[in-house]
Amino acid sequence: MIIDKAENIGFYGGMFNNLDNALKAVQALEDFTPGRYSFDGGGYFMVQKGETKPMEDGDFEAHRKYVDVQFVVEGSEEIAWADISDLKETSYDEEKDKAVLSGKAEHTMKISAGMCWAAFPHDGHKAIRHTGEQQDYVKIVVKLPVL
Repeated sequence: MIIDKAENIGFYGGMFNNLDNALKAVQALEDFTPGRYSFDGGGYFMVQKGETKPMEDGDFEAHRKYVDVQFVVEGSEEIAWADISDLKETSYDEEKDKAVLSGKAEHTMKISAGMCWAAFPHDGHKAIRHTGEQQDYVKIVVKLPVL
């Protein structure tokens, strides 16, 4: 997993398939209307707005076909991370490319506006959470095909 300032994402370009195309498409947005958007190169991104959920709610997830690169635009969220080898897979939806994994949220981090994070196929992640007070957020979730 990578956690950094959004302005530094270019340093990791060689690790991602079509990151440049994704960033151009995101920068072309005129507003942050929630929805799903495509870009050249086989990936897509989503604009999401909402409120975080308690960290203890829900399960981890991981993806086999896509790398998640997520940018918090407004507000904040907390995320939990665990290597998938330390979690138990309970289901996998191939169409959504989403493995659901159970396990303990031992490693957490607050991601504020102006930050980004990336989850690779071995990264179990639990996003849009809080450990204290509920938080509002606007974020962009980019799905890039695994290299």
